[in-house]
Amino acid sequence: MVSIAEIKAAVQERGLSSVWTAAEEIGSEAVKRLAADIQTIDWELYERQMRALRKVHVTDISRIAAPTLLPASSAQEAGHEQARSAGEAALRNGEIAVLTVAGGQASRLGFDGPKGAFPLGAMSGVSLFQMFAGQIRRLRELYACRLQWIIQTSPSNHEDTKRYFEKRSYFGLGLQTVHFVCQGTMPALAPNGDLLLSSPDRLFRNPDGHGGVYRALKVSGLLPKLRADGIATLFYCQVDNPLVWIADPIFLGHHLLQGARMSVKVVEKTDPSEKVGLVVQEEGGRKRCVEYSDISAEQQAQRNVDGGLRYCAGNIAIHAFELNFVEEMAEARLPLHLARKQVMALPKGGMVAEPREGVKFESFVFDALPLAETSMVQRADRALEFSPLKNRLGVDSIATAKHAIALRNARWIAQAKLQLLPPKGDGPFELESGLCLSAEDLHSRRKFLTQTCLGRLIKVSR
Repeated sequence: MVSIAEIKAAVQERGLSSVWTAAEEIGSEAVKRLAADIQTIDWELYERQMRALRKVHVTDISRIAAPTLLPASSAQEAGHEQARSAGEAALRNGEIAVLTVAGGQASRLGFDGPKGAFPLGAMSGVSLFQMFAGQIRRLRELYACRLQWIIQTSPSNHEDTKRYFEKRSYFGLGLQTVHFVCQGTMPALAPNGDLLLSSPDRLFRNPDGHGGVYRALKVSGLLPKLRADGIATLFYCQVDNPLVWIADPIFLGHHLLQGARMSVKVVEKTDPSEKVGLVVQEEGGRKRCVEYSDISAEQQAQRNVDGGLRYCAGNIAIHAFELNFVEEMAEARLPLHLARKQVMALPKGGMVAEPREGVKFESFVFDALPLAETSMVQRADRALEFSPLKNRLGVDSIATAKHAIALRNARWIAQAKLQLLPPKGDGPFELESGLCLSAEDLHSRRKFLTQTCLGRLIKVSR
């Protein structure tokens, strides 16, 4: 066991001894609690944080090119059939698991609880979690598989999320196939590199970003269990996009056929000023995602001969990973991204937290992309697969997400040649969660859509 003297020596070596002042004023028990917290610091990571604080951020974009994009899965493409077969075979063979990042709270939506628990169904009020669970149930039906679902939480919503699923009996998916993995944290720093305290005996920490998912999976001990179950590939998505096509077999199939270690879905930017990260290609063919702010307005506005934007591959946080790649990324030193903001921390010489300037650090899941020797990029149909839920009002809001779901469902119904909408087409409507995964899937279920069971399958406001 490391002694308090040894912990203090490590702190003193880095010029951080003032961190003990408040705890020492309270007494030895407070010092012990703070020492136990400080002992968990990864000092190598702290040194990386310090280098990131001093570094002037410059992104070299002089030699980037637009990546080759495969057509959207919803497009009628001959090349999709082979990919579909490969993806469906992997699902049937139990080689796929779903990973959903759901560490956020829904406070910006005016809701007290995990964002995944937010009730988004237009008529039923089903939550984002239930929408995702419905897709997983349907995938299990279609492919006769035991599709496992991994949900990454955060320290702030981990217990609430577990209770939410327990109270709803895991939406019928089964306790043994739904796994909760808690995101890690890292200490925030003052602008000069000092450690911040949330209380005299506790460091101020922040979640380590969605790039922490790799290490969170390793720390949880889940990776060996997944491998033992025959799982080789993870489908990754974030809970705040209700249009995610979970475990899209065509996307997964292209990923597998190309021998990719990490793949990504993108939407095509039509407006140069749209604030989304861009997937680009470096010399040598490796891909990476760059922030829109790293590319000049002139470069963002460049167009191809057909009039489309040259740099159009907008990142939407949908990926596929090989399990062994995830294991490697758990040990990788992904770049640290800084966010300078006001945090509730103890002032110097103070005993009560108050707003002060701090620096939070996090890593991003897509920063692993250039570390993948082989990767694949596929377009997604924005109207069918992307409508982020970020805000209570305005853009990317509750209203826009509900509208996007309704438009997608109406499109599916029309393509399936079904007369399910109200006679005048007015009022909000809703397909039951898990009824179908696509227009094609909806069409395949036509014989079940009789008038007697219509109320169970579709909800209409009259």
